[in-house]
Amino acid sequence: MRLLDALKKLFTLKRPPSFRFPPATLPAMMRQIEMTHTVEYSCEEVHRLLDQFSEAVARGEDAAALMPLIQRHLDMCPDCREEYEALLRILKAPLTS
Repeated sequence: MRLLDALKKLFTLKRPPSFRFPPATLPAMMRQIEMTHTVEYSCEEVHRLLDQFSEAVARGEDAAALMPLIQRHLDMCPDCREEYEALLRILKAPLTS
């Protein structure tokens, strides 16, 4: 049995009435589990490379193809995505004299 199937079974088991998963948490957690790959970057690793990724995007390069693990992490991690978007806004902002 695949890990994902085992986890789905675990979350569908009957629980005592007092036990409740927060309703929004379970579907989000299941989506993240389904998107998990064998090789992934941590937030710390992404932060070390985020400037290079953002600069490549700002130059119009296909950063997702150049750094697919960064893109995959940004697709899953709202905190890192927020930091990336802020950095990209700064890089794309017009310079004022």
